[in-house]
Amino acid sequence: MVIFNRKKGLSLASKLALAMTTFAILTVGSVTGLFLRRTQQNFRSELENQAEIVLTTLAVTTAHALQNQQADFLEEILEQLGSEQILVLGRIYAADGRIVADIYSDDIWRYNTEPDAFGVILVNSNQTVFEWQRDRLIAGKVVTREDQLLGAVSVGLSTAELWEKMAAIRNQGILAALSASLAGTLFALLLARSITRPLQEMTAATERLAEGDLDQTIVVGSHDELFLLAESFNSMTEQLKASIATLEERAEALHQSESKNRALLEAIPDLMLQFSQDGTFMDFKGGRGDTLLRPAGELLTQNLDSILPPGLARLYLEYVHIALETDDIQVFEYDWFINETRRYFEVRMVVSGHQQVLAIIRDITANKLTQLELEQAKEAAEAASHAKSMFLATMSHELRTPLNAILGYSDLLRDQAQEDGLEEFISDLDQIHQSGLNLLTIISDILDISKIESGHTKLYLERFNMTALIAEVQSNTHLSILKNSNQLEVKYGDELGTMTGDRSKVKQVLLNLLSNAAKFTQNGQITFSVERIEAVIPNGEPDSNSDAGIFLFTVTDTGIGMTPEQIEKIFQPFVQADEKYTRKYGGTGLGLAIGRNFCQMMGGSIRVESQPGVGSSFTCRLPVVVHKPEEA
Repeated sequence: MVIFNRKKGLSLASKLALAMTTFAILTVGSVTGLFLRRTQQNFRSELENQAEIVLTTLAVTTAHALQNQQADFLEEILEQLGSEQILVLGRIYAADGRIVADIYSDDIWRYNTEPDAFGVILVNSNQTVFEWQRDRLIAGKVVTREDQLLGAVSVGLSTAELWEKMAAIRNQGILAALSASLAGTLFALLLARSITRPLQEMTAATERLAEGDLDQTIVVGSHDELFLLAESFNSMTEQLKASIATLEERAEALHQSESKNRALLEAIPDLMLQFSQDGTFMDFKGGRGDTLLRPAGELLTQNLDSILPPGLARLYLEYVHIALETDDIQVFEYDWFINETRRYFEVRMVVSGHQQVLAIIRDITANKLTQLELEQAKEAAEAASHAKSMFLATMSHELRTPLNAILGYSDLLRDQAQEDGLEEFISDLDQIHQSGLNLLTIISDILDISKIESGHTKLYLERFNMTALIAEVQSNTHLSILKNSNQLEVKYGDELGTMTGDRSKVKQVLLNLLSNAAKFTQNGQITFSVERIEAVIPNGEPDSNSDAGIFLFTVTDTGIGMTPEQIEKIFQPFVQADEKYTRKYGGTGLGLAIGRNFCQMMGGSIRVESQPGVGSSFTCRLPVVVHKPEEA
């Protein structure tokens, strides 16, 4: 909003004339001042040069007389300088600073026995000394011969010429300033007259426009900025007409939109409350079937304490203050006993005006009860899973004892059959022994997975030789690899060194990977490679003494391979890639699940890459030094 001050002040012409005059005076004054300063500096420099020349001449002339203490000769020299009226001051000093000759005093050699202050300064200075006074320049320097201090000389030059020059320049500047101000005033008056007349017309048109007359136009004959201003005024009036028409249309559309919004709010089933910072009700909309609120006339201007319990009212006020301070939406839940029934509510609170908030309250009792039922079902499922793990562990322990006895008896019977030459029984006894071993492996896997699920698996860390472990794994899987006519290639370097970890678990993981490769590969190639990757020190070289290195165990086969969907399931307990594989190849589906858990316990991982009909590649990554979980 623009406010026009009707108080009469200086006219535009007067202001323009005053500005032009002030500018002219300031410009001329600045130039005059700068010229005065430059003149003063040049004169001072010129006067100092003259004094330097006079001092140099006087020093050369008086050097011999000072050395021989010829006072009459020194006085004669100064009398000649004084007779020509060149200097206003001239003195000759002895080596101790006493005045021995003065241009305007006689016999000063005889009567002046104390050193002069300026003379002391001169004989102690190696440079020319200048001292500026109001009406003169005093300069002096030492007199030496062959590095011997003989005395000093000083002269004084008048500055009257400088002040005469500066007075003349000042008077010329004042005259120029008066002339410039007069010319500027005349020019400003002429310029203002050409500007103020169109402006007066624009002012009158603007006042009529403010009174509501929108049919105002301004015509300016010139083609300058005033012409552009008039065109802008005319364009503004046209736009103002169009804007008023548009506002009328938008007002009608807004009225219709408000009706739609009100209908939409009425359709929302949630309860809406609007109240101020102190909890005073400003407005509300009841939810469908709501029985919590009293009629509007009883609620408006009342406080939260009037309808809510004290604790719940304090909760509302706390979130009101948080919403106003952060200007962010606040969400919270609470429960309330209504008609002897426990009901749950969710509140979303947003700022909806100056120091006001809007609370949207939804009854979530049904959802909350469903959530509670799900939590109870989850707890029951967890309890059942724990019971299953306990049952599997107990069952495994109970089956191991008789199974070990069966394996022992089968070994004894096989040895006895060999001694008695009963060859026809040996193959059957070998089958019994192998089946028992397979069953023992399944029971061990079930026991391992039950320990993992119950959180009872522990790490038993030791330091062991990696090359020896690889040889042991290769020996244990030799028969299973040959069973399907496969070829095994083992690759590893000479400097594998040692690893600190759970040796039995590392061995079990590697045996499982090689056994799976042998099981699902027929007349193919299996490659087992081991690589040790050392940590890198800041200079980019590997650090073999660091504990941060890793071992990479890679088992690659040319077997049946897997699809991406099958890969997603192979690490789940009791799950194999495909049911038809279970019927054809056997197994429990626990090996990879156990192996991944063991690797994760030791700070490592297992990943797989596979293509159907091409083969699979499993990579196990383990740290060189495994730390216990509480130390990791």
